[in-house]
Amino acid sequence: MYKFLLFFAFAFSSLGLTAQQEEPLTRILFIFDASNSMNGVWEDKPKINVATKLLSQALDSLRGVENLQLGMRVYGHEKNYLHGQDCDDTKLMVPLGYRNVDNIKSSLKSLKPKGTTPIAATLEKAGGDFPKCPTGDCRNIIILITDGIEECNGDPCAVSMALQ
Repeated sequence: MYKFLLFFAFAFSSLGLTAQQEEPLTRILFIFDASNSMNGVWEDKPKINVATKLLSQALDSLRGVENLQLGMRVYGHEKNYLHGQDCDDTKLMVPLGYRNVDNIKSSLKSLKPKGTTPIAATLEKAGGDFPKCPTGDCRNIIILITDGIEECNGDPCAVSMALQ
């Protein structure tokens, strides 16, 4: 049993700079694990509560940051693992956008862990969650918050390398 939450982050940038060499637009997509394992307990609290609190605190620290878009994709929250493993249980809950802190925090409150852990498939879909860069220069960051391991025979490291 894991006794920690994994925060895994990597960045990939769009090509080119604007003529003015402006600060690039930073876009952060949080991938949040809402699989059944998040019902487990860590330090006397359900892991989902610990992860939600940590992400909420991180979001609060990003409130008001200029030139920043935030979004959130979730996995393991729609299909109960008792009815069979669903490796497509991933959804973009909050598309990337400005001033999304409250939208993400509201979505976190609705999550009930119940499914499996399709990390690689979720990362693949997350790559498509970043629309064409409106400024021509974007810094794209994915932060994965999970307590588990890949359960759908995917290779999260290979997907990460492909995105980078």
